[in-house]
Amino acid sequence: MSRGLMLALLSLSLVSCARQQSGNGSTLAVFDTQVKNAVNMGDGDLEIQALRKRLLDNPRDLTVRRRLAAKFEAAGYGDLALEHLRIAAELAPTDLALHLELVAALKAQGLGHQATMVLNAALAAGTPTPAQLSKAAIFTESLAEAEALHRKAVAAEPRNWDFLNNLAYNLIQQKRAAEAETLLRDLLRARPTHEHARNNLAMLYATQLHQPEEALLHWKAISGPAAAHNNLAVAYMEQEKWIEAKAELEKALALRFQFPEAIQNLQIVAARTGGTVTLNLNRDKSPSGLSKLAKAIRHVFIGEETDSEKSKSRRSRS
Repeated sequence: MSRGLMLALLSLSLVSCARQQSGNGSTLAVFDTQVKNAVNMGDGDLEIQALRKRLLDNPRDLTVRRRLAAKFEAAGYGDLALEHLRIAAELAPTDLALHLELVAALKAQGLGHQATMVLNAALAAGTPTPAQLSKAAIFTESLAEAEALHRKAVAAEPRNWDFLNNLAYNLIQQKRAAEAETLLRDLLRARPTHEHARNNLAMLYATQLHQPEEALLHWKAISGPAAAHNNLAVAYMEQEKWIEAKAELEKALALRFQFPEAIQNLQIVAARTGGTVTLNLNRDKSPSGLSKLAKAIRHVFIGEETDSEKSKSRRSRS
């Protein structure tokens, strides 16, 4: 499950990231280059224009550089955001929060090896806070190394439910279902409203522990019965259990005719099995109900969607 949910200071020369710096002139040269590349994109954005002007006046202003990186990222220019964060990291080699931003940007650009090198150097150079340890764990490729970071965060703040949930999810990824179940059940006894933990426990029951009824109980507690059956269907789809998925989607759509996520999932199942789904009409025989049902089925089998949309199963939002 990439799920889910669900849910790490650096005394650094960024040779590992892209290049070796030879001084402020090199930094400014890189900055000039990436600004030229972004001229057309920023011309219509007054805030970007203002931030650029401020940065030209003071290229060492890290606050402005990080704001500009965030703007570029939000606009879909992740490569430009990454360049700003690289330069900022070189200017502030002991700012762990900044280096975690750089790690995230590197991973978003598919540069996992460089992200790992930056992260390891950052952790070795200082004393991270519990929150930074937990975040670093999420970025760590090795599940065993990530677990150690999660446990350090939990040891520092044992009643931080998010840290506990993150540790449990790590154990789920390692297929250590019994340990994860115990941790999540203890967490939910202390904090019953923690939806990420409940969702993780439901998914654990639906997959590794093979207890679908328990999974449904937890998903129903989050978002109701129709969404629960849809989520269980997704779990089955990810295991390629198409017959079981079809049965759960039948239940979801019988409970809620207008259910976009379930409809899209049903399209996927129908395409994979070449079959159809028979819904239980006894729940609603009124003309309006049957009309809604007919519309839903029409959407399932003749709705026009892109190939990429048809290939993605959808869990229900809580």
